[in-house]
Amino acid sequence: MAMDFLAPATEVQSLKDAGESTMKASLAKGMPHGYEVGYRYFTINGRMLGHGEPIRVKLGERVLFHVLNGSATEIRSLALPGHTFNVMALDGNPVPTPAEVPVLWLGTAKRISAIVEMKHAGVWVLGDLADDDRNHGMGIVVEYAGRAGKPQWITPKPFRWSYLRFGKSEAAAEPDEVIDMTFAKRNAADHGFNEWTINDVEFSMHKTPPMVHLRQGRRYRLRMHNASDDIHPVHLHRHSFELTKFAGKPTSGVLKDVVMVGGYQEVEVDFTADNPGLTLFHCHQQLHMDSGFMSLFDYL
Repeated sequence: MAMDFLAPATEVQSLKDAGESTMKASLAKGMPHGYEVGYRYFTINGRMLGHGEPIRVKLGERVLFHVLNGSATEIRSLALPGHTFNVMALDGNPVPTPAEVPVLWLGTAKRISAIVEMKHAGVWVLGDLADDDRNHGMGIVVEYAGRAGKPQWITPKPFRWSYLRFGKSEAAAEPDEVIDMTFAKRNAADHGFNEWTINDVEFSMHKTPPMVHLRQGRRYRLRMHNASDDIHPVHLHRHSFELTKFAGKPTSGVLKDVVMVGGYQEVEVDFTADNPGLTLFHCHQQLHMDSGFMSLFDYL
């Protein structure tokens, strides 16, 4: 999967040094790079590209797309040649600054609502930027009325996804408390698969107690430090959070429940403890979550 599409691309050198040092030590012991899961086929709405009905549109229409990345492990991109997406909402929450982008990038479980103005008549492939994945199904045909022929794909120009373009420039209100969380990888530690930790703790559903204790009504800031080269789509159950800083840049107003934390980057989000009960926090990449990348919050 692509790992270089987020902006700003600012890395924290201390996180990179720690992650690369740990990886070099593992490889020096003869360990392989941790295994990943691959896929042979891909679908949109249950159909591979070239199978099923196309999305039929008319010139001049404005079409609202609600896009959900239903993959358990994959970050996905989406482009429609000759068109742009006017992003209106992220994870079901309207953004303060709608903006047009040529490509959508979605971490696992991420949702985007975007309007596309149909102004480039033809028969097009709405699909993933990855040629191999698109050729194995990750796309759907968009067909204008009165047009026929082979669906066309044109690779868009390089584009970096930035949450900041959808937010406000002013900083968010200060929280009542800051919670620091460092994500780290133990390369190939579980029969060739990676293990993952938050603050050096590998989560177990059977023996890991709640890591964070919340008090109802307080505003908390999760300051996340990614000491790995992976992008992590992190998710907080039962709450929405406000993005307050991404790769060193302050922002406010963007409400989400999944945010992609770039490799060796830092991201900060704020949430209000307003839904008492046990609450999971985890990476939505299934392999990471199953291998320790999870935490449990509770209320006092």
